[in-house]
Amino acid sequence: MDRTALHEYADEIGLFFEDFGLPRMPGRILGWLMVCEPPHQSAEKLAEAVQASRGAISMAMRMLQANGAVERHTVPGTRRVYYRLRPGFWLREAEEKARVAREWRKLTERGLELMSDHSEQARARVQEAHDMYAFLEQEYSQIKDRWLQQQETKQQERET
Repeated sequence: MDRTALHEYADEIGLFFEDFGLPRMPGRILGWLMVCEPPHQSAEKLAEAVQASRGAISMAMRMLQANGAVERHTVPGTRRVYYRLRPGFWLREAEEKARVAREWRKLTERGLELMSDHSEQARARVQEAHDMYAFLEQEYSQIKDRWLQQQETKQQERET
């Protein structure tokens, strides 16, 4: 198979994953599933596209499925298992970030309660984290509505 710019793009996403301490292979597969045609691919096609073993594909797919990024997809008339990017994954990813921000805010509130008798400098470090995560929680809580509104506007523009 000739390597294309799309294959290189999938590799870039793999490197992006690796930069965040994650395994490269799931990133490469996610990148490929974002740009491939058809949008669903068999394990064999994925292995060929990202130049990996079936074992590496299997391990990466387990991770991507567990994180809700990829789902199994059936194609009528075939027994083969296909995978595709889970519709709505990106919005769910933002919602997960909102949940994490909420949990961090709660933890930092607890830390502030525990530090009422501690130095101002020590308390300031926890306060900074609290303020950041309170801000992120508030911002993330608005993302879903703003995203859906933006998508509706884009759809209306396409129809005119």
